[in-house]
Amino acid sequence: MTVEQAIKKYKLEPLNVYTAKAKAKELNVDEVLYMNVQKTKYAYIVKDGPRGYVLYQDEMSFFNKMYKGLKMTPLDP
Repeated sequence: MTVEQAIKKYKLEPLNVYTAKAKAKELNVDEVLYMNVQKTKYAYIVKDGPRGYVLYQDEMSFFNKMYKGLKMTPLDP
């Protein structure tokens, strides 16, 4: 999957500079490029040095209100 395909599929939006820096520090990555946070799920496209572009996504379970587990999908530029 390419970055453009992930943006369309997960309806990701670009971030302003301040939010991107705060999220990058929180996630311990080089840069956060796009994100979409909803009530029960979130998705981020991040750029991290040796790994390149990665899609981070997670979803909350309706039964126990805990997240199911972080999925990290490498993307083509």
